[in-house]
Amino acid sequence: MTIDDVLDNILDGLEFPTIDAPTESAPVNLPAGFWDERPELAHIRDAAHCRARSSDAVLGVVLARVAAVTPPQVLLPAVVGSTATLDVCVALIGRSGTGKSSAATVAEELVPILTDDVAVRALGSGEGLIESYLELVEEVDANGNRVKVKRQVRRGVLAMLDEGQALAEMGGRTGSTLLPTIRTAWSGGRLGQANATDDRKRFLPARGYRLALVAGFQTEHATALLDDAAAGTPQRFLYFAAEDASIPDDAPPWPGPLEVDRPGFGTGEMELDPAIAAEIRGRALARTRGEYAVDALDAHRDLSRLKVAGLLALLAGRTNIDADDWRLSGDVLDASDRVRSGIAAAARSRAKEAERTGTAKAIRRDADLEDDQTGRARRSMAVSIGRHVHKGECKGGCTRSCVTVATAYKHRRLVPIDDALETAARDGFIVVDGSIITAGQVAP
Repeated sequence: MTIDDVLDNILDGLEFPTIDAPTESAPVNLPAGFWDERPELAHIRDAAHCRARSSDAVLGVVLARVAAVTPPQVLLPAVVGSTATLDVCVALIGRSGTGKSSAATVAEELVPILTDDVAVRALGSGEGLIESYLELVEEVDANGNRVKVKRQVRRGVLAMLDEGQALAEMGGRTGSTLLPTIRTAWSGGRLGQANATDDRKRFLPARGYRLALVAGFQTEHATALLDDAAAGTPQRFLYFAAEDASIPDDAPPWPGPLEVDRPGFGTGEMELDPAIAAEIRGRALARTRGEYAVDALDAHRDLSRLKVAGLLALLAGRTNIDADDWRLSGDVLDASDRVRSGIAAAARSRAKEAERTGTAKAIRRDADLEDDQTGRARRSMAVSIGRHVHKGECKGGCTRSCVTVATAYKHRRLVPIDDALETAARDGFIVVDGSIITAGQVAP
């Protein structure tokens, strides 16, 4: 039996946690019927499939673009706590080559941003994100002098990141403000520092800006996002699958840009169906009273769902959120949860394989060490046996018993005496004739 056979037997006897990785056919995408619920949803599906891209991924970026162009003064009603914003973070999840970046370009054609006060920017540092809203503008100071001061000139930013792995890397740098900035912006909180000179201030007032973030993640790298759960980062993301098994072989015709009737935006809260408000409040009360707890990754689920419902309403040309918006937003959140669960399951599967590989390496290392110790012991015993026999102190030849005594006890614990005799005979130290052992031609 080889060492590999022994290793396989040992590993087969060990107990590893059974984790099923997501299969290729796992239904992570939105259900087929979702897209036929509304004309604009069917439009998004057809546009995505025309370009051989995931309809889920294109929808995610469309929702982000709708959020980016919606004035920050449009708020979600204060069902629990205070009013909430429509700021969103979207993660497109898929293997390399599944078209995460090009899904974003399809969405760009569907919902072009045609206003100067909304910018599309590559995501960098937290300070750089805030700077995207600001510019130096010329003003007249109290003394009548023309001076340049930093002011907010944009109300919205669509931040794009093709490789989401960089998000975790940038956020993990010592002193980085990126992830805290994203978390605060998702809630519409105050951003930046106001304790500098006018030309260096980076400051955005609460509810005074709009952020929509889109990041593409390879599945194996998205784990880094989930690793920041304690700080609350992954809870603020919506997850969309970049893979879509429903794309037909024959491309449907390109449907053109979405022609959305933009509602007349005012300021203040969107209308909300009272039944939805009651449902959200009921769950919040139960949690606050300690009647039930939710998984940490679901801590903001109702608010995320309400954001999606609000964006679906705006996509339909309305500022009121009705029961149908809420139902469809539930489908989106359920699909998001499935994608996120797939990330976690794949990570556990990789950890399981790493544990098995690590165990195998440790066993092989110990086996190699044992082989090395055993080999040294066998050689030492063979030499000791040869020297004893060549002394000729045993009349008529040596016996198995006397040569055994000539070897060290610590070596006999590792190597059977018959193996040592075989090695001594092979090396020419001794000649074994039945039970009699005599000197060989080679003196050790």
